[in-house]
Amino acid sequence: MKGPGKWKFRYRRDVSEQQKTIRLALVGQPNVGKSVIFNAWTGLGAIVSNYPGTTVELLEGTVYLSYHDVYSPKWHQGIKDWKTTVEENSGSDHSADSDNERRYRRKRKFRRGRRFRRFPKGGYFDPEDGVKIDVVDLPGSYTIISPTSEDEKVTLRYLQQDAPDVIVNVVDATNLPRNLLLTLALLEFNIPVVVCLNQVDLAQRMGINIDVGVLEGLLGVPVIPTVAIHGKHLKLLLRTAAKIAVQDSGKKPRRMLFPDGIEAKLRRLEQSLAKMQLCPLNLPLRIVSQQLLEEYAECAQCIESRMDQEEALNLIQKTRDEIETEFEADVVLVLGEKRLNYANYITEHAQKGKGERVPFTERISAVLTHRIWGLPIAVLILIGSLLFIFAIGAIFDATIGDFWDTFINPTAEYLIGTYIPWPIIQIILLYGLIYGIQGWLFVAIPFVVTFYILLSVMEDTGYLARIAFLLDAFMHRVGLHGRAIIPMLTGMGCNVPAVLGNRILNTKRERLIAGFLVVLIPCSAQLAVILGTVALYGSIIFAFIIYAIVLGIIIGLGALLQHTLPGASHGLVMEIPPLRVPRPKPILKKTWLRFKEFVYIALPMIIIGSAILGVLLEFGYLNLIIVPMAPLVVGWLGLPPETAAALVYGILRKELTVELLIVLAGGSIASFMTIRQMFIFALVTTIYVPCIATIAVLYREYGWKYTLMLAVATIAIAFTLGGIANWMLIGLGLP
Repeated sequence: MKGPGKWKFRYRRDVSEQQKTIRLALVGQPNVGKSVIFNAWTGLGAIVSNYPGTTVELLEGTVYLSYHDVYSPKWHQGIKDWKTTVEENSGSDHSADSDNERRYRRKRKFRRGRRFRRFPKGGYFDPEDGVKIDVVDLPGSYTIISPTSEDEKVTLRYLQQDAPDVIVNVVDATNLPRNLLLTLALLEFNIPVVVCLNQVDLAQRMGINIDVGVLEGLLGVPVIPTVAIHGKHLKLLLRTAAKIAVQDSGKKPRRMLFPDGIEAKLRRLEQSLAKMQLCPLNLPLRIVSQQLLEEYAECAQCIESRMDQEEALNLIQKTRDEIETEFEADVVLVLGEKRLNYANYITEHAQKGKGERVPFTERISAVLTHRIWGLPIAVLILIGSLLFIFAIGAIFDATIGDFWDTFINPTAEYLIGTYIPWPIIQIILLYGLIYGIQGWLFVAIPFVVTFYILLSVMEDTGYLARIAFLLDAFMHRVGLHGRAIIPMLTGMGCNVPAVLGNRILNTKRERLIAGFLVVLIPCSAQLAVILGTVALYGSIIFAFIIYAIVLGIIIGLGALLQHTLPGASHGLVMEIPPLRVPRPKPILKKTWLRFKEFVYIALPMIIIGSAILGVLLEFGYLNLIIVPMAPLVVGWLGLPPETAAALVYGILRKELTVELLIVLAGGSIASFMTIRQMFIFALVTTIYVPCIATIAVLYREYGWKYTLMLAVATIAIAFTLGGIANWMLIGLGLP
């Protein structure tokens, strides 16, 4: 191989077992782009785990960094590394290099850009080994000096007990003063810090320009400007953090000094605590002093547990009284004001422009969140999404469906009947593989995949948070905190993460109400049942009627629980991210992460279940399920007797109900059920007992009594409403 390309693939190596390992923590306020950076570095290969003793989840991943300018979520033979030549190591000139090698080196230097920083030759990274970096994405936190929420407490506890080698503090460039409050707190720790100045592109569109050099000088730590959603400078950020973690530059961060005599009082308190050897929670004494003055409960309890704590408590109270007397305000407000003043001071020197220019996306955002027009627009978007999913399903059924029924099924039946002599094997292959795959394909592809794509688009654009903002007033009517709309919207994808999302609610009362209402939200599987039956073969109007009935149940139950359970709901406090243009690659990644369980879990289950159902049906054993449920299913609901098996099997996964209907029908459901029966079946399936995965999560979060009560209540509501609707439709003459 000739030319510059030969150098590109010349040096390929694995990381040795003796490679260095660095622990890196991503810290930042909510919605600053931490998760985007984490996913870009780790390739979405994250491990989700609860922090010990809490319900707060942490994301952990690994990234490998080579000696030169290559990083990868997984180190493999295809990683292209760059090794210094013998001439470079010996310090000789490059006259012996070939023209092609020099040309390619110049090309790579140009691609690296002006801000790319190489490690010196013979530096801290062995070119043969590289470095392994364990990345932890900590929960979004506004403060860690005296935290109030569980997320903030976990962040503080992690930094004090499992101190990483380096902290990457992600800062929103569009709101520098507020974000610097967390940065100033992180600089108090004895841990190297690198500031990631994210969303600089949006800041520039708002008329904000930040001088990175000035900001570095004021903070005393490296500052790397990034655009995380486009991957800009993320490699530089990773390399800078790794370099800071393994070497002592001798440069210390510039910590904040409180003015107006407060600093002297803090120093006096620090020295007294040091003499008494009181350093609770393994924190720097400067942080401990501020926590004690602000009466942080956990820190105060550690002091009070000491036998010789009387002198320390008296000194703390004396210092607090001095500050409050001098400034005539609570010490928490005084210290908070001084921190904000210092953050504003840094911003005034490092930032040019005040963000007075309103980007076009913010003008659109103002319309989408308008108190009059916002809600009608949201309703139109949700209705349009359902119509779009329905259209995709109808097109899929009219094209692929007709092709499957015309060619695949007859051909498979002929081949199986001709070449397979054993009847039991014929039934298993026909029902399990042919009908089972057909049922999965016609539900998963047009309905589930399309829904997850639309959900990912609304998430990535930031519109999902705006819907939550608009529906805050409605949530108060059902006795919930405004933030409860977030897990309820998540429930449209899957009820399992929605139940887990109820942890963001503050009170037990709100979590109990939300747990009941979340399982009534039709998930993507139930959407497939609704659109794949009555909407596809009847009318889309029936789908909207089912959604209206479910909404009425949620409002009614919410109002009932609001007046039954003691307590009150609180206002909505949440970050609304900026509107963004969605990008295809992240959307497809998120869609696959959500959809892959339909491939790895649902597909094998439907194949096995269809095979079992076929055997039971052909040999007459299905009556063991049908006969006991006939009075309820046939007499009250007016459904075909075979649907009893689908309802029982739907407890495993809701989408399996409609897939098994396709198996029972041997193709089109219209040949097996009338429009009225499809409507009743979809209504009952949408409301009755949640799937087994949701039941397991409910048991873990709420206990078996609450889970059993919820299951019984949903079954009673589903079959009661289903029977009433059945007799009403019969009275209206619907076949």
